[in-house]
Amino acid sequence: MEPPPKMLASLKITILMMMMASSVALASVAAVPGGQARALLVWKASLDNQSQHALRSWGNMSSPCNWRGITCGTDVHRRRRRPVISGISLREMRLGGTLESLNFSSLRTLTRLDLSHNHIARSIPPSIEVLGELRALLLQGNQIRGSIPLGLGNLTKLRVLMLHENEVSGEIPMHIGDMSNLETLNFSINHLVGHIPSEVGHLKRLVRLDLSNNNLSGQIPRELSWLLQLEILDLDSNMLIGSIPNSLGNLTNLTTLYLRGNQLSRQIPRELSWLLQLEILNLDSNMLIGSIPNSLGNLTNLTTLYLHGNQLSGQIPQELGYLENLEKFSLWYNTLTGFIPNNIGNLTKLTILYLQENQISRHIPQELGRLVNLEDLKLGSNALTGPIPNCLDNLTKLTIWDIYDNQLSGHIPRELGYLENLEELWLCDNTLTGSIPYSIGNLTKLTALYLYSNRLSGHIPRELGHLENLEDLELSNNALAGSIPNSLGNLTKLTSLCLDSNQLSGHIPLELGYLENLVDLNLRNNTLTGSIPNGLGNLTNFSTLYLDSNQLSGHIPRELGYLEYLEELVLSDNQLFGHIPRELGYSVNLEYLSLRNNSLTGPIPNSLGNLTHLYKLDFGQNQLSGQIS
Repeated sequence: MEPPPKMLASLKITILMMMMASSVALASVAAVPGGQARALLVWKASLDNQSQHALRSWGNMSSPCNWRGITCGTDVHRRRRRPVISGISLREMRLGGTLESLNFSSLRTLTRLDLSHNHIARSIPPSIEVLGELRALLLQGNQIRGSIPLGLGNLTKLRVLMLHENEVSGEIPMHIGDMSNLETLNFSINHLVGHIPSEVGHLKRLVRLDLSNNNLSGQIPRELSWLLQLEILDLDSNMLIGSIPNSLGNLTNLTTLYLRGNQLSRQIPRELSWLLQLEILNLDSNMLIGSIPNSLGNLTNLTTLYLHGNQLSGQIPQELGYLENLEKFSLWYNTLTGFIPNNIGNLTKLTILYLQENQISRHIPQELGRLVNLEDLKLGSNALTGPIPNCLDNLTKLTIWDIYDNQLSGHIPRELGYLENLEELWLCDNTLTGSIPYSIGNLTKLTALYLYSNRLSGHIPRELGHLENLEDLELSNNALAGSIPNSLGNLTKLTSLCLDSNQLSGHIPLELGYLENLVDLNLRNNTLTGSIPNGLGNLTNFSTLYLDSNQLSGHIPRELGYLEYLEELVLSDNQLFGHIPRELGYSVNLEYLSLRNNSLTGPIPNSLGNLTHLYKLDFGQNQLSGQIS
């Protein structure tokens, strides 16, 4: 049975189309202008050895469209379509060399040039201006120096221009405003100087503008408010001055506004509250004054609000409690007064809350116990009063809790022992009373425990010996009594142990000799008795050892002389006797040595003459003879 005529006709057409497509594909490979392939091979030859390996597929002049990173398109030449090289994409190939030997005149058909994240050095050649068809120029993450070529303004079809993470210097050319199709402009992390050209305001299609981490100066041009399509504006870390233009409130498509790390002054414009799409507002580390606008509470899409490091005053607006999507909230290092609004407890997505170093007073709100996603809570250096709320035990994701330098009173809640993810606990410089809860021993992820300068009493819990990750334990300036627990010898990661200015008694535990990473040990101003353990001489990382103002007796261990990094050794105001060991002269980095007011006898060892870094030496009120030679 023969196939129907219609089916035969259709089959013939299909075969003919396949043959034509095949012949076009074959022709396109062969017909790419030879000058384009030669231009690329000349450039390849100028690159380093690593680049030769990376571009080893570049060689066959007849098929450059098959070379690595090369794409081809078609172009109309003398009314005929011909294949041409349209794209070079060689991102992250560790290419080393320059652009100077790349013949852009032969590559006028390029629509995309991506050499990002390589080792391209020197400047961008002015001849790049001939690439009139270019839509994307990506040179970020190289070692490009020199200024931005004025001719870049001729690339009027360009949509993406990325030169960030280089060493480009000089000013931003005003001709940048001629690139009317530009959607993304990123010059960040360079060495650009001068003002931001007002001509940038002509780039009406711009969606992302990033000029951060340069040395730009002058004011923020009001013309930026013409960029009505803008979604991301990043001018972070420059030297911009003056006020934030009110007209930025016109950029209603903005989702991200970074102005941090400049020298901006005056008040935060209320007009920023018109930016209802805003998700990130970062104005920190400037010189902004006045109060925080209540109207910022309208920005309900905000996830990040950073206003720290300014000179803001007044109270924290209650309206900020409406920002239900907020995850990071930082107001630290201002001069804010008043109290913490209770409705901050509504911000249940918060992971970071920084209010430290202000003048905030009254109690810590119980409502903070609702912030169950909080990981980092810093309220230190304020004027907070009252007890630590028990309800904060709900914050089981907390890793850092800082409420130091306030006027908090009452006991340390035993519920703190539920915060199993806590890594740093700062309760120092308050007026807390009572004992240290045993439950703190449950916080096995703790690396730092600061309870110093309170009015704590009772014994040091032996359970602190369970804190195997602890690096810094500071309990000084309290009224702690009893002996130092032997279990502290389990804390082998400790670098600093400060128990000074308490009422501790008994012997110094031999187990402290196991703390091989200890750098600073301060037990001064207690009533410790017995001898200084010889095992302290094994702690070869020691920098400071303060055992003064106790009731220690016996000889000074000669092993202390083997502590080559020891800089300060203070054993004064004890009941030590015997000779000064000559081995102390081996601690050649000693800067401060005090043995004052003991019962030491005999000659001063000549070996102490080796202590050439010594700036303070006190042997007074002993029965020593001789002198240091």
